[in-house]
Amino acid sequence: MKNRIKEKWGLGLLSFLMLVTTAIPFLTVYQLNQASTPFFISMLAAFCLIAVLFKSHFVKIPLYLFTYLYTLYHYFPLKERFGISWLKHFFDISVQAYFNMLSGEISYLPDFVAFVLILFLMIFLAILLIHYERWVFSYLLLVGYLLMLAVFNRLNLSWQVIIMTCSAVLFYKLKHSFHTNSKNKMIFTLLTSMLLGLTAASAYFFPIAVPKSKAFLFTQTAGLRTALNQQGLYQQINQYGINSSAMTGFSEDDSKLGGPMQDDQTALFTAKQSAEHYWRVETKNNYTGKGWNNIAKVTPDPLGQPLVISTNSEYQGAFKPAEIITFSFSTAKEYLPYPYGNSTVPFEEIGQTEKIEEKNRIILSDKPKNFQITWEEPDFSIESLQQVALETNVDIQTTQVPHTLPKRVQELAYSLTEDQETLYGKVKAVEQYLKKDGDYRYSKVDAAYTPESEDYVDYFLFDSKVGYCDNFSSAMTVLLRSVGIPSRWAKGFSSGERTSGTGQQKVYTIRNSDAHSWPEVYFEGFGWIPFEPTPSFTNNASPATGTVSSTTNESQSTTSESTTVNSTKKTKTTTESTTQDSQIAEKEKASNWPDFLRNIFWGFLVILLLISAYFLKKYYFILSLRVYLAVHPQQFSGAYIRLLKKAENILQRADNESLIMYATRFEKVYPQFHGSFYQLTELYEQNLYGKIKPRKSDYAGLLLHTGKLLTPLKQVK
Repeated sequence: MKNRIKEKWGLGLLSFLMLVTTAIPFLTVYQLNQASTPFFISMLAAFCLIAVLFKSHFVKIPLYLFTYLYTLYHYFPLKERFGISWLKHFFDISVQAYFNMLSGEISYLPDFVAFVLILFLMIFLAILLIHYERWVFSYLLLVGYLLMLAVFNRLNLSWQVIIMTCSAVLFYKLKHSFHTNSKNKMIFTLLTSMLLGLTAASAYFFPIAVPKSKAFLFTQTAGLRTALNQQGLYQQINQYGINSSAMTGFSEDDSKLGGPMQDDQTALFTAKQSAEHYWRVETKNNYTGKGWNNIAKVTPDPLGQPLVISTNSEYQGAFKPAEIITFSFSTAKEYLPYPYGNSTVPFEEIGQTEKIEEKNRIILSDKPKNFQITWEEPDFSIESLQQVALETNVDIQTTQVPHTLPKRVQELAYSLTEDQETLYGKVKAVEQYLKKDGDYRYSKVDAAYTPESEDYVDYFLFDSKVGYCDNFSSAMTVLLRSVGIPSRWAKGFSSGERTSGTGQQKVYTIRNSDAHSWPEVYFEGFGWIPFEPTPSFTNNASPATGTVSSTTNESQSTTSESTTVNSTKKTKTTTESTTQDSQIAEKEKASNWPDFLRNIFWGFLVILLLISAYFLKKYYFILSLRVYLAVHPQQFSGAYIRLLKKAENILQRADNESLIMYATRFEKVYPQFHGSFYQLTELYEQNLYGKIKPRKSDYAGLLLHTGKLLTPLKQVK
């Protein structure tokens, strides 16, 4: 035992440091009893101490089992004494939680289940690190877990990763310096520690000294992370996290905006119609510096009367032909999404409704799931809007900005609009700046939380410069208000995804991830007109566009050209419609493939992984030796120590047995080596004590030959 302690104490100490570094954030995330943190750390110390002191698994397993169960009892006593009754109770609730997760009754990982798993992982890693000295896999597993905690719980674990990396490097050096003399080992350890300290300091201070380096990393990986977000990866993992970022969807509370968003792909409703467009739900006027709110009064509509909605009540011009839109909600909602223009819904279809005039919101008291609306879209030109003068007689609420708004916001607004003579020109100048010219980046996953002392719009415009629709729409509204242009904040849904249908009967599916916001600007004689400052989005109701596709993510781009103030371009809707019809047909055809093909694929993949795992386990040693020789072709001593460790696992070496004596005994037990292990041992001792460096030609082939012979051998019992 004395020799084992001498050999393993350093590895045990580093292993303990790595496990504690990982475990503390876990306790924080799952909000477990912080007063018991010292106890948890002491249990981790016990795990490592058991691995250092005892080599036999017959001794270690009972000790691990006792400490494991007692730690669980300490955190989850279940109002019982530690014993068989508690164990049975804990087992019953664990099994029940498992079946509840399988059945979908709970969609998160309960804290006690997570604790059971993480505690088992700690014991497994203690054995792996100290007994088997497998530091690479352990390091990757621990760092991967820390990164998962950081990404999905918005934690800054930079120092934990730095500590973990330094500990892993020291672990590697300590493992491979065991057979060197004490003086050289001490010098080497000291130099390595100094180098790691310098590296850690550089890793911490470099992003502070060069802040653009961090932005560069986020920018270069934005596409990948956004694609993963759209595919639902963040949503799936979010189910098992605590204190994670918000999910996309229609929000009732907009008083505090900011922070990252994760896409929720849950379908809300479908709309059968001829073309896509935005769906307004409500508007808000009062900007607080942190978000938007309204003081509103609910007014019931006359009983038995049809619901009539007009987003442009002042408009007296022409309308496009009336169209019937068929709604189908997946689950009943109390709000009504409606398009820009005039809409009428029979009372028999929609039932009793209420209005919130200040928010232009319709409340569905009866919450119907299926109904039809008759819709008329306004038909006016850009030229007519260009003739509208700046209106100053609108309600002061629509030009309100908080007195705490930083002056530089107003200065930016004036600089953007001072060269424009018309109301429309000023509005488009601000829209163009946010959408293209201002170097702002659209991202849901990288959007920052606004510091408590900062204004939401100001922080986005001048500091973070990264955000999604709420950032862009709020910024445009506030910039326009700063120069006296009446504007307000609107929210609802973008057009969604076309999922089936052709011609006048296209079906669009609107999901939580399609929740959107945009600004509206008041034009006298026309009412409130929507604009779209968010990059890669296009609102069909905006007068600056023709028949174009509105995209709902940053990776898509519009396929029709916008009509600008100075020139008008015809959009090629026929080509676009044909292409989209083809894509829909292909999608529907693909969705009809039998599920058993998918099951066959996954079954084949599982079998392939099992076969690969078997051969990897069987030939791991010789493969790792080949990799080591490829990376370190001149490191004979390191390669020999790997062989020696493998041999000692097969035939135990006595405490006071020299290497030559051990090699001689090993060759007697395994005569198939024909002296190769003995020759390598002689070369190692000549290099270690005689300072005679062996030539590569003398040992390279011999190492691989000996490694192949060692690979299939089993431990002598």
